[in-house]
Amino acid sequence: MTESRRWSVKEWDEYIENYRSSGLTAAQWCEINGFKPNQLRWQITKRQKLHANSHSIQWIPLHTESSSTSPKVSVKIGQAEIVVSDGFNKELFTEVVHSLLKLC
Repeated sequence: MTESRRWSVKEWDEYIENYRSSGLTAAQWCEINGFKPNQLRWQITKRQKLHANSHSIQWIPLHTESSSTSPKVSVKIGQAEIVVSDGFNKELFTEVVHSLLKLC
């Protein structure tokens, strides 16, 4: 594994799982497997950041008793407020919510 090449995400996931289940320190595992400890630590940190930023939004049913022909819902995140009406674009709404969560 000392050859100079790029490993796929799947390969790194397997290496990290192997390291974690080995019971070895990062330095010991890397010496045995031909990696540099900073490579392993960087890949672990990279995955932690990806998982931290990948908040999944779970949609729940919303039942309203509005007599209006176009019911609206107000969503507040921090100081931001989004008014959502029937037929809104869920993908766009999800992107806006993710952006606001990062800012607020």
